[in-house]
Amino acid sequence: MRYDVAEGVRGELPLTIDEELKLGDQVGEPNWFDLNRLRDPAEDRIEAAGSVALETRLLTEVRIHSVEEWTPENAEVIVGGPRSLGHPRPSMLRRFNGSPVEPANFTQIYDGESRQVYRSTSAPLVRVGQLNTSLGGSGSAALIGTSTILTASHVVKKSWSPGGPVLGAVTFTPGMFDGSSVLGASWTANVTGIAAWEQFVGQDGYDMAVCQLDQPFGKWLGYFGYRAYDDDWEDLRVWSHAGYPYDLSPSGNRPCYELGISVHDDDSDSYDTLELETRADIASGQSGGPLWARWTNGGRQIIGTLSGREDNFAEEKNSLFAGGNGLVRLCQWGRDSWG
Repeated sequence: MRYDVAEGVRGELPLTIDEELKLGDQVGEPNWFDLNRLRDPAEDRIEAAGSVALETRLLTEVRIHSVEEWTPENAEVIVGGPRSLGHPRPSMLRRFNGSPVEPANFTQIYDGESRQVYRSTSAPLVRVGQLNTSLGGSGSAALIGTSTILTASHVVKKSWSPGGPVLGAVTFTPGMFDGSSVLGASWTANVTGIAAWEQFVGQDGYDMAVCQLDQPFGKWLGYFGYRAYDDDWEDLRVWSHAGYPYDLSPSGNRPCYELGISVHDDDSDSYDTLELETRADIASGQSGGPLWARWTNGGRQIIGTLSGREDNFAEEKNSLFAGGNGLVRLCQWGRDSWG
């Protein structure tokens, strides 16, 4: 499949948080997600795709700038962020001599904690979920199609074997909160396919992957759109991020969100991708979570997926999101191939 639109469309600005708040929330039917599932049940399970390494030629075959969000008509939609459950911090582990223990996981905070823990059944946050792998721990991901999610490639690295099946058990639970989805116990899907660029890395512009689900959750919950980053948006405090940090709950499976994030620089990387540098507050477990804003035309669109922090942490101290035209093309391949 080929697309006509190539480079960024100038002059399109995302809405500020205040502009979006003026639009107001959309009150949906009670248990709208289950009603959608009953009205339009899943067809036969999708055949497992296994592990796919996308070739560089995709960059010339797919030319697209942005794809719109889709939301069911009866969905409950929340504008901005939901009611916060606060940002509790667990006590620091200490040795017998009283000195602090540096955990294997990391937390990176700028100018005070900005993340807020939440529990919500409303779109768009219910489209963000926890991705669990039996071989590599957990991360975050977001629905970008009926059966496709976006995450960071390093989250699923140990489950990916080029040309082979998905290794181990990999599951996605939208709205995960304290061990199960806020939507109900049946809202967990198996990952049956993983696709990424030919190299798997971490903390780079192409640290991104799409995953195939064995259930069409996006058919019932809706899904994010996606868009290529435009440097006209530099320093605009318009971006939102959500994910599952290890440090804001005892079990590490309560989600958090942050509003008003800005991208202050971007660096080109392989596969026509970008390293988007931000000051977002992040911790291990949030990797793969989306960075998005809302447009008048296009709705909520993702421009990046959390990769981690700069390798030269002592100098730059940036939180990095993987984005650029390569992200749009990867997402579109996933939606075209898997729905």
